[in-house]
Amino acid sequence: MKINPLSPIGIFDSGIGGLIIAKEMKIQMPNEDFIYFGDTKNMPYGEKSQEFIRKNSMKIVSFLYKKKCKAIVIACNSIASNALDLIQKKFHKKILIFNVIDPVVKNTIFLSYKKIGIIATPATIHSNFYQKKIKKYYRHIDLVQMSTPLLAPIIENGWEIEKINPIIENYLNHFKSIDAILLACTHYLFLKEKIENFYHGKVHLIDIQKIVVQEIKKKLSKKKLLCLHPIWNRSPIFYTSSSIPFFFEKKVRILFGKKVFFKTHIFNFF
Repeated sequence: MKINPLSPIGIFDSGIGGLIIAKEMKIQMPNEDFIYFGDTKNMPYGEKSQEFIRKNSMKIVSFLYKKKCKAIVIACNSIASNALDLIQKKFHKKILIFNVIDPVVKNTIFLSYKKIGIIATPATIHSNFYQKKIKKYYRHIDLVQMSTPLLAPIIENGWEIEKINPIIENYLNHFKSIDAILLACTHYLFLKEKIENFYHGKVHLIDIQKIVVQEIKKKLSKKKLLCLHPIWNRSPIFYTSSSIPFFFEKKVRILFGKKVFFKTHIFNFF
């Protein structure tokens, strides 16, 4: 399959979380075309088994690969921490594979902190992926991890922020004396402002989306695959694995405007 700078970038997540990464891509790489896939039928992935996550992810990556994407971004921590090895094994010689964990844990920003809190889905916490990765590069850091299973589902269901606040506060009250917090689920990026307000600026929130997209841009440029000129008459395509949820469509329109296309692709997962 021949790819070039004009080929799209494929991005996928269990639902709306990866939209924040896609939006940052449009900010840092405005000329890029992309195809987004949200597995809305099976979201959230945070409480799914590793086998389920691996099988579903491989089907989605295969789908995006057939769409002639020049790169694929795994914009879901649960997928990256449970299926990255499998995806890389099959596709690393065929297409560029990016994820939302490696660029973050390798970033030198960690040199500035001694104690970091991590909130994530049960699937990400159980994989112990962050613990292994961060300790590999920064042994001095004291890591405190917490599974926050309620957050992704209520974000996907479009709960009003006032109703979410007590849940956020209940989780964050468990963290004591941390220097920084890592939102290890892209869904949680929608709550960034609320979490910042909780800490009153005393705890640093690590800018996951900026770090991840900087790495994507750097690698595409190095491979001479970065699109340097605008592509006219091409708009982002958003695929879902179920009929398009109202809240998903609403978030897409807010972040990307009206000139987008929605499509449904139903997988026979098992």
